[in-house]
Amino acid sequence: MAAVVAAFFPALANEFVNWDDDLNLTDNPYWRGLGPAQLRWMFTVMHGGHYQPLSWVSYAIDYQIWGLQPFGFHLTNLVLHAANAVVFWLVVMELLRAAAPPAKGEPADTVPLAAAVGALFFAVHPLRVESVAWASERRDVLAGFFFLLTVLAYLRAARDPARRLPHLAVATVCFALSLLSKAWAITLPAVLLVLDAYPLRRLGAGRPVGPVLSEKIPFVVVAVAAATLALLAQNVEALRPLSQHGVMARVAQAGYGLCFYVWRTVVPVGLSPLYLLEMPLDPTEPRYVAAMVLVVATAVTLFVVRRRVPWLVAGVACYAIIVSPVLGFAQSGQQKVADRYTYLACLPFAVLVAAAVRQAALRWPSARRIGLVAAGVPLLVLGVMTVRQTMVWHDSMTLWNHALGLDAANYIGRTNRGVVRQLAGDMAGALADYDAALAANPGHAEAYKNRGTVRAAAEEWDAAIADYEVALRLKPGYADAYVSRGAAREAKGDLAGALDDYAEACALDPGHARALYGRANMRATRGDLQGAIADYSAALQVNPGYVEAWNNRGLAKRRAGDEAGARADFTRALALAPVGWPGRAYIQRNLTK
Repeated sequence: MAAVVAAFFPALANEFVNWDDDLNLTDNPYWRGLGPAQLRWMFTVMHGGHYQPLSWVSYAIDYQIWGLQPFGFHLTNLVLHAANAVVFWLVVMELLRAAAPPAKGEPADTVPLAAAVGALFFAVHPLRVESVAWASERRDVLAGFFFLLTVLAYLRAARDPARRLPHLAVATVCFALSLLSKAWAITLPAVLLVLDAYPLRRLGAGRPVGPVLSEKIPFVVVAVAAATLALLAQNVEALRPLSQHGVMARVAQAGYGLCFYVWRTVVPVGLSPLYLLEMPLDPTEPRYVAAMVLVVATAVTLFVVRRRVPWLVAGVACYAIIVSPVLGFAQSGQQKVADRYTYLACLPFAVLVAAAVRQAALRWPSARRIGLVAAGVPLLVLGVMTVRQTMVWHDSMTLWNHALGLDAANYIGRTNRGVVRQLAGDMAGALADYDAALAANPGHAEAYKNRGTVRAAAEEWDAAIADYEVALRLKPGYADAYVSRGAAREAKGDLAGALDDYAEACALDPGHARALYGRANMRATRGDLQGAIADYSAALQVNPGYVEAWNNRGLAKRRAGDEAGARADFTRALALAPVGWPGRAYIQRNLTK
């Protein structure tokens, strides 16, 4: 565990990054607390394309302790990952002993030491960094924890027939908890069947199949329920239709992914937060053809030698089964592959490493200590690489500089770095990044919208509106673009157009605080004070720290004759306004009138 903590220790100094951390944590107030309203949201929402109530609960616990300090969130991720390493060590020992009981004369510590090497190979590998060092991927380490407990309980059920039912009950509950954290382990029933064949040897050689299959029914029921929720949670717009991403393109992507994760496990260099999926994907490109040929050749070879190397067949089968949901058959998002997808899928490789260490110790017992020391060298190298990769996730600018160093045409990286530069006041740098993003992908709506905000900041209203309109043509349901165009129209004096845009944004996203605030301002301008107060109130329900909404609601209440309510709102706005903020004096004047 100390080695795992050392490898990921730099993550404790990491910040939140503008790669879903804003969507999930910093710009999302709904999860902050453990009250009935927050819990109802956690267990009913499908935010960001995931149904993950337990992950939200874990974030809420962090918030109760740390507030929005990134340290606490990264600490929890690290603790969970270290715990996973320990549970996986127990799983590997069970698998090694099931595959081959201790040989005569085998030292008692051989299996634990070999399992420890395998567990460390999993835990300190640089491919784990994305799941551990990225706050938004809490779902990976939390779901992984319950996944590993599920497998451990199942293996112990096979080893201890007298307590089989209690172990299976624990396994089923843990499986459900894993899927409530992230629904990526839905293929586990098939994995358990592979383990039944090898190393548990409960299938084949005339053994009855019925009991083995029937005990999977609870797992299948849980998996089907989770799969249904996962499909419902996916944003329809994010799912690539066959017209955009055809059958052969998906097959080519899947073959590439199967090879990619194996190669990156062996040579974990050039790791990126985003490996872009090219659209359209040409399945006749040499890399995709080579990958598909390699996959087919591997499958045929393993089938031929299946009786001689059942351990290898089982390992590869488990890998393929676990990774299958994220190979692109139901493509969602811009990624072709992702490091985080290896967190569970590459566990079989670590088991094979442990098995190899054990076999080496049995074959050359006199050199056992030397062999264990030798095994520590690659683990040390992996740990050092993990330290360096963890620091890539330190902050948004570091992250996107790294991604663009690997792929200068990464338009998502360009757009996200542009946001970082824009927030830092580097408007020229932001504009350059947005222009580069659009040169790489002229159909990227977010880059148009963001470039529009830079132009609006320079009061180039017509140019900004033109960018917003292109963004809306590319992405008709883009609420943020409607809000931004509404603000630009408002600045130009087109109040009717601004009101229409804010109203459309509210219709698309009823919880959009900026849209509600903008519509409230337009209603107040038109004299609809009750409508304005209602919108300001709705915006404050979404974002209780919205200083401008408190102030403007106070102004609307004053105009409506509610002086006590107005003063209460001004007082609240003043309490929230940062010291030194220019608008603070304006609120103070409103309060003292």
